[in-house]
Formats: sequence, structure tokens, C-alpha cells
Amino acid sequence: MRNRMLRGPLAILLVTGIVLAATGNGWGQQETSRAPAKPDDSPGLTAMAAVAGAIGSFLYIPFKAGAICPGMALASGVSLAATGGNRATADSLLRAGCEGTYFITPGMVRGQEEFQGSGAR
Repeated sequence: MRNRMLRGPLAILLVTGIVLAATGNGWGQQETSRAPAKPDDSPGLTAMAAVAGAIGSFLYIPFKAGAICPGMALASGVSLAATGGNRATADSLLRAGCEGTYFITPGMVRGQEEFQGSGAR
């Protein structure tokens, strides 16, 4: 009974996460390039960025490897079956879910490196 009660909210959370992770720029938006932030090399900020990157990676890696990538692999397989073997679409879906950033680095936390949540770029 308890497992049935958790299925609905977990399914909604999983679908929401996949949708949010897969969205980049909207179809009508043009990507603008930003200049990277100037580094402030104080030891305290460097240490805080390293801790934040480790905590972020600890939370993000299981989500990406356990939800996003398998979900997009499933969508890729469904796409391959539904299109009669169109590998380009299936490969694109698989890349979008499984490529990109897995580890959050201190440079990403500080805005010096780009976080690539999706490999579709």
C-alpha cells in the first residue's frame, strides 16, 4: 500500500526532472555568450567552491546516472521502434541524456566553466 502511494509523486518528480534537465534555450531564443566571471583567488572562496562542487556532484551524479540517462535511453529505444529504425533521432535522444557534465567542479560553481547538463549542444 505504501509503495503505491509513493509511485505517483515519484513518477511526477522523475518526469519533471527529465523535462527540466533536457530544456536548454527555447526554440525562439538565441543563445547569448557571457564573459566568464573574473576569478577571485582567495583561499576561502576556493575552498567553499570545492566543497560546493563536491556536494553538488554527490547529489547530481545519482540523479543524472540513475534517472536522466536511463530515462533518455528508454525514450531513445521507444523512438527507434516508433520511427522504424531512425537511428539519428534515437542517437540524438541518447546523447542528450547521457552526455554532458556529471561532476560539478569548483570552476563551475564560481562561474568560470560552463555546466553542460545536456549533451545536445
